[in-house]
Amino acid sequence: MKQPLKTNVRDDRGQSLVEFALTLPMLLVVMFMITEFGRALYQYNVMAQATREGARVAVVNSADNAVAFGEARMDSFMTAVGGSFDDLDLSVVIEPNYAESGTTVIRATADMPFRWILQGDLPTNPDGAAAVSPTPFTLHAETVMRAEGF
Repeated sequence: MKQPLKTNVRDDRGQSLVEFALTLPMLLVVMFMITEFGRALYQYNVMAQATREGARVAVVNSADNAVAFGEARMDSFMTAVGGSFDDLDLSVVIEPNYAESGTTVIRATADMPFRWILQGDLPTNPDGAAAVSPTPFTLHAETVMRAEGF
């Protein structure tokens, strides 16, 4: 009776599944961070456009109405865009003698805390002992335009 030859070849069944299980969490984290960066960039761009709109409207109006018209334009722009812009702080300020140059400028600013999609702590251990909280940060957009008619 002949015995089969023993080979030193190992069985590779299941290797792909193990590799996929090890790399999937890293891929998901990278994908999540790319999505969040895109959201933050979009919200910043909308805020920057709103400050440009508000500053432009304030510059072309008289000094008496500049602040009110500029803030109204910024608010209407943000409302027209839609989306969730909670805790948004919009302001338009007239600054005479900007940087001690004798020039009057309009400064339009928008500030808003960025809210992550995932709210709350991220458990890093199975028992939830070492939780990591998303770090809050504030988006800030600002436009300064020279006011010639003031």
